[in-house]
Amino acid sequence: MTTDLAHDTLTFERHFPHPPAAVFEAYADIDQRVAWSAPSEDEVVIFESADFTVGGTDRFLCGLKDAPSFAGTTSYHAIIDGETIVFTEHLTNLDDDLMAVSLVTWSVTSDGDGSKLIIVDQVTSVAGRGPIDGSRQGYAAILDQLDRHLGQP
Repeated sequence: MTTDLAHDTLTFERHFPHPPAAVFEAYADIDQRVAWSAPSEDEVVIFESADFTVGGTDRFLCGLKDAPSFAGTTSYHAIIDGETIVFTEHLTNLDDDLMAVSLVTWSVTSDGDGSKLIIVDQVTSVAGRGPIDGSRQGYAAILDQLDRHLGQP
């Protein structure tokens, strides 16, 4: 395991012209989440298991489509239906070396003609700035993917 310790708090805010229930459900429903959770066409998120309940966990692989290089576990600590999700995420390389741990909050509220999603990702990386930069770029990209997904009929 590397010990190049880094910390950051990343905040993302996005308005969607859809009701909060639709934005929340796009995360809660694993089939929908699979459709938008990869940041680009070259990348993939493969859910090995998903349990969107308080105390439940998701296990996934992610990275380039041809060779996913990271494994993750999401553990859900609080879920307020239609409003809030609080989870921790544990990210390793495929050799099971810890890369980063995050405490993440998704908050969805009514906002005029739609909803506002605020994501706060408090990241601790033991592998330098790379995992933090990856989270920053990944969340920015998946919010674009989520917007496209919600706009589909």
